Amino acid sequence: MLAERIDPISKIRAAVLASAEGSQDVAAGPWPTGTPATEDTLSTASALAGGSPVGSHHLLEAMLRVENSMAARALRELGVDPDAVAAKIDELDPETTTDANPEEAAARKMEIRLVDDEVHLILRDPTTVTIAKNLTELSGGPIQGVGPVVGMFVPLWRSTNELLLQIQRMLEPEPEEEDGSAAGKVAKAVRTVLTPRLRR
Repeated sequence: MLAERIDPISKIRAAVLASAEGSQDVAAGPWPTGTPATEDTLSTASALAGGSPVGSHHLLEAMLRVENSMAARALRELGVDPDAVAAKIDELDPETTTDANPEEAAARKMEIRLVDDEVHLILRDPTTVTIAKNLTELSGGPIQGVGPVVGMFVPLWRSTNELLLQIQRMLEPEPEEEDGSAAGKVAKAVRTVLTPRLRR
């Protein structure tokens, strides 16, 4: 369930405070009680970040997508189109902003393809490519999950399947979304943001 994958709100608050104050040492302390829209926005931003640090772009998209929030209403009445904002975020190079981090930079160069009955996991970041080149030179060719190497491939297999299932769960509507719960609202907002991007 998507709600189980969302980090606690206190972590987001600490990250926002640290960013605003320019300090990484801000502890998750007391925070004024937020409105339901604020809580939904922070939960949605965390879900959009998918385990990486919450960036300003996650917060912006979350503000635009949370139903019945003052921020979404004000921005839409000013003519801000959520889909246009999403397209612009995807167009911008995060490396030119303070939202850049090495993990997201590497992840942006990844791709999963289905070719016949094979899943191809493509990694293009220079660090991984260099390591793979060195490894194939040392081994004299491709590395396969056979013999004593098989155990080393198990974590990769697990992680890949977990990722695919996580994306699948995000794209499939969950029955509890219809009950209007906070987790349902977050799941719906995340699906609204991710679905068109995954179908490009």
